[in-house]
Amino acid sequence: MSRHYFHDVPGGDTILFDVIDEKPEVPYRLGVFMHDTFEKKMAIMSNLPHYKCREKDIIILSYPKTGTNWLWEIMTMVTTGSQEVSTSDKRYGMVEAMPVAMADQLPDPRILNSHLLPKYLPKAISTGNHKCVFIARNPKDTAVSFYNHTKGIKGYEYNGKFENYLQMFMRGEVDYGGYPEYLRQWKHFMDEHPDVPMHVMYYEDLKEYFVEEMRKLSAFMGYNLDEARLHQIQDRCEVNSMRQGKLAKMDPEMLEQLKTLTRDGFLFIRKGQVGDWKNWFTVAQSEQFDAWWAEQTMDITRFSFRYTLDSGCQ
Repeated sequence: MSRHYFHDVPGGDTILFDVIDEKPEVPYRLGVFMHDTFEKKMAIMSNLPHYKCREKDIIILSYPKTGTNWLWEIMTMVTTGSQEVSTSDKRYGMVEAMPVAMADQLPDPRILNSHLLPKYLPKAISTGNHKCVFIARNPKDTAVSFYNHTKGIKGYEYNGKFENYLQMFMRGEVDYGGYPEYLRQWKHFMDEHPDVPMHVMYYEDLKEYFVEEMRKLSAFMGYNLDEARLHQIQDRCEVNSMRQGKLAKMDPEMLEQLKTLTRDGFLFIRKGQVGDWKNWFTVAQSEQFDAWWAEQTMDITRFSFRYTLDSGCQ
């Protein structure tokens, strides 16, 4: 286990990853963030099985770039009753990224989150005592967003081409592993732990039918929100509005930290569109990806995806 560079394609550009588990066929990797050390990351990971969840914790489970920041903001507005977006963000409750001491400072109810496979997460999650919200997104938009994320964050030290990153994505050699395997492992978890309260959502449904999806989500969380409140959250958490609101609330110190973490022009909250993949995939790439995805997920019947919205909106 170590920190080193990997090529996106033979002879191509390199990405810096932390290998935290060498046992799988494709060694399990995490991204490198500024000021992180490999030792600190491994200390957090080794403690995770024994992580003490609180009674009121709600856990977001998601593959990277499938809407975690957006969903965290929405759920935070539900639990706090706030009229505006939060001054904080999901990273403080991201169990693989923050030391326990920092997460312990968060008030109840905490909204924890993780991109990890089930086997790396706190054992407490499988007890059925904590509500979990699982969000998924169509894999083509996920791959595009993941590519922009990897190029935009300085810690990866990556400046490769999309067509090369896409091959790496399909090989499952990106951080947190392959998307099909992620879905497969969580399908097994849900089948084997039917007592765990699990609310499954899709990015595309939340985008197109926000109020309806929010009504179901808030009820699952234990909150009875009226129509006015649902529409208020929809307005505040519309992607452009949320991005502007978050930036407006950032103090100068936080803005400086972002400059050290990310490249010019990069935002963690990017387009938030459904179907942006059409601006990135060639016809040949799309066909190759479709064939690969069909083969890789033929045994995963629990999840199904939409690549465009019925209403035609983005």
